[in-house]
Amino acid sequence: MGKTTLCSHVAAALADAGHRVLLLDLDPQAHASLVLGLESREGPCVADAFGPRPKYKLDEIVVASPKRQGLFIAPGAPRMAALERELFGWGHRLQAIPRALKTLSWTPDVIIVDTPPSIGAFTEAVLCFADVVVAPVPTGAFALQGLGEIETAWRDVREEGGQLVAAVNLWDRRTPATNVAMEEALKDVTVPVLKARVPRSEAINQAGLGYEVVFDVSPNAAGAEELRAMARELAKLAGLR
Repeated sequence: MGKTTLCSHVAAALADAGHRVLLLDLDPQAHASLVLGLESREGPCVADAFGPRPKYKLDEIVVASPKRQGLFIAPGAPRMAALERELFGWGHRLQAIPRALKTLSWTPDVIIVDTPPSIGAFTEAVLCFADVVVAPVPTGAFALQGLGEIETAWRDVREEGGQLVAAVNLWDRRTPATNVAMEEALKDVTVPVLKARVPRSEAINQAGLGYEVVFDVSPNAAGAEELRAMARELAKLAGLR
C-alpha cells in the first residue's frame, strides 16, 4: 500500500467530512482516478492544463466523482508520461500547478495531488506547490531510504515554507520486533512523522483491486479508521477547518 492508496483514501475521507476536495491525478497510471470513480476514457487529462500553451483550462478537465459528493477529479492518463518529459524544457515548470489553477473558476477547500512513482517534472512541481507533502513509509527494512530521497528533492525545489511529513503504513501488529525497530529508526528522521499507523489490511488490498476505497466496501475493516484518522491529522496540518 503506497501513495495512491493513501491519496485516494484521504481525498475520500475529507469529502465525506463535508469538504470540497479537488484531486489532481498526476500519475500516468491514473489509478487514483479509477479508485475514486472515473472509468478509463479518452479525453483531456490534468497535464493538458500545464505548459506554456495549455490545450485546456482546468474547468474543462475537472469532473465530479460519481461516487461521492464534494469530490472533484482532474484525471490522469497514460499519455501524461510523454507530457511530463516535455515539461522539463519549460522555464516555469515548477509553477505548473498554480498557473493551471488560475484557469479554475471555483476554489476548492483542499487540493490533493497524486504524484508519479518517481521524481520527475510532475513530482517536482508538486513538491514546490504543496503546503503539506506526505511521504509514505512502509514498515520494514530499507523503508527510510525513499524518505531521504524525497526530502532531498523537496529541499532542492522548495524556496520557503511548506511541510514534509512521513506517513507510516503496512504496520503489522504480528511483528512487534519489527515495529519496535521501526519506531526507533523513526526517531532519527529529520521530518515529522504522522501519529496514525495504517496497518496491513486485506480489506484495503481487495478494495484497491476492485478500484474502490475501503470506506465504500468494508467501512469497518482493519485500517479504515486509521485512514480516516490520518486524513484528520493532515487536514489539521493544512489548516483545514
